[in-house]
Amino acid sequence: MSVQLINVSHIYAQGTPFEFAALKDIHFSIDKDEFIGIIGHTGSGKSTLIQHLNGLLSPTEGSVVVDGVKMGDSKGDKLALRRKVGLVFQYAEHQLFEETVFKDIAFGPKNLGLSEEEIENRVRDAMEVVGLDFETYKERSPFELSGGQMRRVAIAGVLSMKPEILILDEPTAGLDPYGKEDILRSVYQLHERQKTTVVLVSHNMDEVARLANRVIVMSSGEILMDAPPAEIFTQVEKLNEIGLGAPDIICLMRALKKAGMDVDDQIFRAEQAKEEILRALKRGEGAPCSKI
Repeated sequence: MSVQLINVSHIYAQGTPFEFAALKDIHFSIDKDEFIGIIGHTGSGKSTLIQHLNGLLSPTEGSVVVDGVKMGDSKGDKLALRRKVGLVFQYAEHQLFEETVFKDIAFGPKNLGLSEEEIENRVRDAMEVVGLDFETYKERSPFELSGGQMRRVAIAGVLSMKPEILILDEPTAGLDPYGKEDILRSVYQLHERQKTTVVLVSHNMDEVARLANRVIVMSSGEILMDAPPAEIFTQVEKLNEIGLGAPDIICLMRALKKAGMDVDDQIFRAEQAKEEILRALKRGEGAPCSKI
């Protein structure tokens, strides 16, 4: 499945004194099996952009094209798009409302008119993906769970619709380190094992650097950069200019390089950095801590 935004602009409160251009002539596409990270400071247009990808918002100008077919404003077009593109909002647990975990996750499939057997299979599968044991949690109230578990229930509710593209808006916001790692591991495994296309919106540069194979940088409603992570995250000065920090790892590697350690200061992923530092230490090239 592919989704294209062709010359898309979106203006809020058009024709009023509060008119605001949230997107400006956006042109890009999402292809099958990609893991895309979207980064940008608050107000850059990230949330407005992703809401065009599943029909929650319509362009003021331009077109949304899905598998070569231009989407219209009809309810049927939008519903068809939302069945293919699942969107998990920031603090998605606030959308939970049913009395049990099973009922909450089953809400979407039930509205599709599926059989009871198919609904249960979808709920089981979705819970397995997010790491929730079916028998343990199915009859529990979602409101009695931890924050991380509630977030996983909310994500499972979207996964139960079997979207071809999964969009997550700040999925780890407000979670403790364990909860963050748990969510990210589930999302990455979904991408790797089921070949689900993932779009991850995040303020956390390290999360995006670790997971994405393509990064889109937004600022003031425009796409400033669209490239592989290695090309994006090595432009530290440019990222700083638009109010985005670089991943902590590349900052560390640059500091080590400056302190005299012979390491590659273009590395931005933790595992690669670990291997590079160990190689340098084995060569006896460690830098005194006082220099870092």
